[in-house]
Amino acid sequence: MKSIRLILFALILLPVCAWADGFDDLMVAMRIGQAQGVTKFFNNNVELTLLDNEGIYSKLQAEQMLKSFFAQHPPKSVNIQHRGSSAQGAKYAIAVYEATNGKFRTYIFMKDNGNGLQVNEFRIERE
Repeated sequence: MKSIRLILFALILLPVCAWADGFDDLMVAMRIGQAQGVTKFFNNNVELTLLDNEGIYSKLQAEQMLKSFFAQHPPKSVNIQHRGSSAQGAKYAIAVYEATNGKFRTYIFMKDNGNGLQVNEFRIERE
């Protein structure tokens, strides 16, 4: 049953992914709890805060930490509360990540590091 729901969810999101930029693809990956899909947009080193763990981590370390977070807090929904961009082309968003066991405020900051937009800062904190 869970697999069927995941497939249906992916099919519903498929048209969205066709026109989405990297930021929107990252949000889709969060909605389905796919750590690898989230971290594919990370810079090689990212400032990461997951609840009480805070530091600068490699993309691989960040993926493992996110995988653990998603396992402990499976996603129900992710709703963007605010998003914007700077004159220099950086993008940011504030979203509410609702898990089966609570709500979390998520902050994402992306900027062009010469290889397109990449996440430099990613935070998930209890709401």
